[in-house]
Amino acid sequence: MKNLPLILCAGALLLTLGGCHAQSGVQSVQSADGNQSSSLDSSVNQHQGQNAQVDTAEVQPEEKSSQGEEAQMVTLYIGMDDQFQQYQEPYEGTLNEQGMVPAEGVVAEMAQLTGWNLDLAGEITTGKGGITVSFGETCALFSGPPQEQKEEFHVYDSYQLDQTILDSVKKTLQNWAVVPGQGDPDSVDVYYCGPDGKDLVLINSGWTISSTQPYEHFPQGN
Repeated sequence: MKNLPLILCAGALLLTLGGCHAQSGVQSVQSADGNQSSSLDSSVNQHQGQNAQVDTAEVQPEEKSSQGEEAQMVTLYIGMDDQFQQYQEPYEGTLNEQGMVPAEGVVAEMAQLTGWNLDLAGEITTGKGGITVSFGETCALFSGPPQEQKEEFHVYDSYQLDQTILDSVKKTLQNWAVVPGQGDPDSVDVYYCGPDGKDLVLINSGWTISSTQPYEHFPQGN
């Protein structure tokens, strides 16, 4: 009986050591689970990041296509007298303060389409008095037809070229100046000047176009 207290103490000590070992085992399992959970979260975040990059890459082509739609269409009239062929050409240059294609841009598009040199001596002036165009010294009105002509816009001599250029520029700018369905293009006066701002002297065809009178039609006769 004297050894009973010693036996009880030894048993209690064994139970305490067993409990501590069990708690240590639980903590070890929890730590392992915690690491697995952290690794899983990291993997999920990585996967989500990759998905986000793919989504961004898929959206980018749509932005480029919308930028391509910003180009405005310019209506050009090529011909003479009352016979004109209408063309629609894209314009991607700078717009004016009204958000429109500037008159100079319209003439530049005509030059690119036809292959004719339509260099200007300065800005095209517009206002209540009409539109004034000053042609530069290198313009085809002074140099004649180009050596290599586009088949669709082929002319046979300077006379035909001069008339086609002046009639086409007038018709095109008249329609450019008015809102479709809200104005009469024929009511817009168009004036032509030479490089010096004075009368337009056509040395190849032998005619002079007044700079103070609206251009109505090309002179006829020999």
